[in-house]
Amino acid sequence: MAESKLLHLFDDQKHYLKSFQTFNSYSAKYAMQETWTNTVLLDNIVPHLPNLDQDKQLRVLGIGSGSGEVDYPFLTALLKKYPIITNRVVEPAEDQIIKYKALVQSKGHELQDVKFDWRQQTLEQYRDTDGVGTKFHFISTIHSMYHVEDVDSSLMYLYDLLEPGGKLLVIILSDQSGFSNFLNRLPGLLKQSIRYISSAHIRRPFEARNIPCVQIHRNSEVDITECFNETSEDGELFRDFLVQLKGFRKTATPSQYKEAMEYLASSECTKKDGRKILMSNDRDAVIVTKMST
Repeated sequence: MAESKLLHLFDDQKHYLKSFQTFNSYSAKYAMQETWTNTVLLDNIVPHLPNLDQDKQLRVLGIGSGSGEVDYPFLTALLKKYPIITNRVVEPAEDQIIKYKALVQSKGHELQDVKFDWRQQTLEQYRDTDGVGTKFHFISTIHSMYHVEDVDSSLMYLYDLLEPGGKLLVIILSDQSGFSNFLNRLPGLLKQSIRYISSAHIRRPFEARNIPCVQIHRNSEVDITECFNETSEDGELFRDFLVQLKGFRKTATPSQYKEAMEYLASSECTKKDGRKILMSNDRDAVIVTKMST
C-alpha cells in the first residue's frame, strides 16, 4: 500500500477530536490541573508578573483554549491578585468556544470580573489579523503548539506579544517520556513524516537567543492496553491518536503496522503492569519571561 495514503490526523479535525477525547478518557490530562495551577501558576508565575496600577487590567491571552477546563482555574487563581482581567481566547473550533462560553455562564459569579474577548481563529489567522497590536501580561498555550505549522516562528511571535516582565506558559509533552520516544522514532519506521512537538522544540528558540526560560517536569502515565485491541472502536481511535495518523491500521502496510506496534510495546516506550500496558506520558511546563528592552 502506498505510503502517501497515510493520512495526517490533524487534517481531519472531526476525527482528531474523537481520537483526542478517547485518549483523554484513558489519561490523566485534567487530573494534573491542580498541579499546574498551584505549582506552576501560583508559585512560579503570579508572584513574578508585573505589578499593575489599581485601575489597570491584567491582560491574558489563551492560545487553543479549547472548552476552557484549563483556563478556568487559571483565571480564578489570577483574580485573587488582579481584580480585573481581560481574557482574549484564540480557539479555532466553534464547538469548543460554545462549550467555553457555557462554562463561563455556569461560573458567572466567580468570573464576573473577567472580560472575555472571543476569537475563533488559529494562531496563524490571529497573527495575520492582529499582528502585535495588543500586548499581554500572561499568555498560555496548553497542549496546543502541536497544531502550529512553524513552532519557532509562532513562539517568537507570542514572545513579542508579551509586556516587559510578562510570562509565556507552554505546557506540552515532555521530551523525556515514552510517548516522546515513540513519536521521535515513528517517522523512520513508517518512512513518512508526522507532526511531533515536545518540550525540546519549545525550549530551542529561546535558548538560542539567551531568553530566560525555566522548565517544570511532571510525571504521568496512561494505560494504553486498549490500543492493542484491534476489534474495538476505542482501540482504533486510541491508535490513531498515538501515531498521529487517521485510520492507521487500515491504511498502513502490514509491515508498517507491525513495526510501529512492536516498538510501541517495547521497553523504550512502555512497561507492563500485570495485564496492563502503561506508557509514560510526562508533561513539561516551559515558562518564558519577557526581558525588558
